[in-house]
Amino acid sequence: MLEKPVAFTKILATLGPACGSLAKVKMMIQAGVTAFRLNMSHGDEETRLEYVGFVKAARKELKRSVAILVDLRGPRIRLGKFPEHRTLVKGDKITLKVAKSTTDQSVLPIDYKNFAQDVHSEQRVLIRDGRIALVVDRVVDSKTVSCTVRRGGVISANQGVNLPDTIVTAPAIAAKDRRDIKFAVEHECDWLALSFVRSAEDIAAVRRQLAKYDLALPVMAKIEHPMAIDNLQEIIAASNGVMVARGDLAVEMGHEIVPTLQKRIVREAIIHAIPVVVATQMLESMIDSVEPTRAEVSDVGNAVLDGVDAVMLSGETAVGSYPVEACRIMRRIARRTEEAQFHDTWRLRPSIMPTAGLPETSPEMAITNAAVYSAHKAKAALILAFTESGRSARLCSSFRARLPIVACTMNERSFHRMSLFWGVSPVRIPKVSRIRDMNKHAAKELTAHRFIRPDQLVVSLTGSFAVSGATNTVRLIPFSRLAPSTQ
Repeated sequence: MLEKPVAFTKILATLGPACGSLAKVKMMIQAGVTAFRLNMSHGDEETRLEYVGFVKAARKELKRSVAILVDLRGPRIRLGKFPEHRTLVKGDKITLKVAKSTTDQSVLPIDYKNFAQDVHSEQRVLIRDGRIALVVDRVVDSKTVSCTVRRGGVISANQGVNLPDTIVTAPAIAAKDRRDIKFAVEHECDWLALSFVRSAEDIAAVRRQLAKYDLALPVMAKIEHPMAIDNLQEIIAASNGVMVARGDLAVEMGHEIVPTLQKRIVREAIIHAIPVVVATQMLESMIDSVEPTRAEVSDVGNAVLDGVDAVMLSGETAVGSYPVEACRIMRRIARRTEEAQFHDTWRLRPSIMPTAGLPETSPEMAITNAAVYSAHKAKAALILAFTESGRSARLCSSFRARLPIVACTMNERSFHRMSLFWGVSPVRIPKVSRIRDMNKHAAKELTAHRFIRPDQLVVSLTGSFAVSGATNTVRLIPFSRLAPSTQ
């Protein structure tokens, strides 16, 4: 069921104890969330399965397009388990040991088996997004490293560890990731995201694992490592989407470089016509406060102005005190920012690049370009894209025009996956074989929800539903002539 978008920029919210109920998930969808993230670094499989059930039940009841994104841990390094919080003081000596857990107060467990082989003397070990800094004194043996605390603070089990001075040899996906990919496939989730991507080969490793199953999932690369910046073009070309994971990116490369990197990554993703998400600490203060800071509002607004497909909430919804309020405020910020930015202008695509398997001169890209240009010049009310895989809607979205894109599909998987595309309102229609019947169902949805007036113009993109990527026709017609029998 179609609902007129209140914001072109989508909201991706992280699931966790603070919103882990069907009622909360429904409220978050009604507050503007179009996709949910499962962080596979935390929790257990039973809880994750319960969360997936909540999202599927909510989107079915509300008749909404809502995606489930499974965020794989990848070569992310974390502390192991220990009984209670610990306070590290500057100058303290501390031992890091490869282990899943420990009760020894003088030892911190680290769950990366190659840790002692990878690090060397005088290299930094950063914990908790860089808030705690250690320096390596010496490697004691194959599992033990002696360190000195350079910047102290409180730490707890399972917190992230960064090695900014070290070449990490961990594989792109470990045994846990393979289990989590199987979970995503078996429970028909909609997207995969891989943490700490370093090269296009890391994405290829995920695809090889997916090839074992009869379900192709789009793969999103999380950009949070210096090597990913060096290999950005190749990673984007190999991925179905990218996420600017600013927390680890700042720890690894320095906070001051993140704003310009964010703009560069977003622009490259738009050029290559793949969705881009900006994440980390967007409304961080709302974990404990009912209102965000002005700086956070500006941060979200700046991401919207950059043209991101989606902005992400992490701890704000997973463990925060105000998960629903954070979603509402993020939607309000996006909507007001878009009103100012797109009031009387539109955004042409920065350029047409050979991307996503499409050559620069592909007929599909030419048709999409013509559709967006025609809609703009004729002052059409919307672009109506009939799509099997969602690709036509994704290409239209990459132009960042101010017109809504209504994407009609008979494929339920595409229906939910498109919920991450900027400006796209997915609609699921019954299976039909004739364009006349497609138009009839599309017109029925648009009329029922008062999305358009009969006298307004529609730009329609069509092709063959039998073949993905076969869009070859663009029409500019009054809505009243789209399917006259339904009016």
